[in-house]
Amino acid sequence: MKLFRKMFAEKILRFYEGTEAGISLIRKLPIVSKAVKDTSFGEKSKSRVAVGITAQVIMLIWEFIRKFLYVVIFMFIPYMIMAHFLPLIRIHQDTTIIYLFVMLSTICGSLANTTIFAMGDRDYLMIRVMLVSPYMNFLGKFIYKLVTEFVFYFVILIIMGVPVLNSLMLCVLTACSRPIGEMLAIITFDHFRGVYENRNVLNGTIMAICVILAYGLPVLNGRVSASWIYAVHPFVVLIMFVLGAGAMYFLWWYKYYRVIIREAMHNKREF
Repeated sequence: MKLFRKMFAEKILRFYEGTEAGISLIRKLPIVSKAVKDTSFGEKSKSRVAVGITAQVIMLIWEFIRKFLYVVIFMFIPYMIMAHFLPLIRIHQDTTIIYLFVMLSTICGSLANTTIFAMGDRDYLMIRVMLVSPYMNFLGKFIYKLVTEFVFYFVILIIMGVPVLNSLMLCVLTACSRPIGEMLAIITFDHFRGVYENRNVLNGTIMAICVILAYGLPVLNGRVSASWIYAVHPFVVLIMFVLGAGAMYFLWWYKYYRVIIREAMHNKREF
């Protein structure tokens, strides 16, 4: 439990913030506020816990909506546009969605949208003010991201018409690719400092290449190769699971998170 509290200190703080914001909102409502007593939201009252849980559920729903809009805008709508002109894409919706998801989320998201260097105000608060170790702060953010993405994308892919088993395998594949991306980012920081200092250019290049391949190849070929279905083959997923487990082992035992965070904080102040 102590390890859990350290690792997810930011989420616990967010729970308390959501609770206070919810109570404040309830007390401002014209009709409801009259029925609320001063003792209704005591420190250990059930009503206070209920408000906190409700606030977190609303936040999770908002995160789901954002992920859903991402898939709709960058994958489903492009598929619909291509399907209108290309019959071979129209009749292979699940394969096309899998291809777009692998290119834009599994590959591009893992390489160009890493957690380790995403230094925000919340991270500064947790590390500098709340004195949470950079190691625990990173692992908490990363594990939360893995779990929520897995659940959200699994539901969204099923809504987009991808079969349940393929959706599950694709989510496992993507979850395994995330620690690999984080590991590569750390290795780049440790051994290729020049590349790290120009990481915005690198990330932009990765995103541009993935976008061009995601939309360009199906249009040029008039279809998505049927071999992309092997991206969700159990053997491929098993190999990625082993690689992802090795990368996670590296992240768990890496010793120099404080150096990385210090550099990220320095860059943030400069910005």
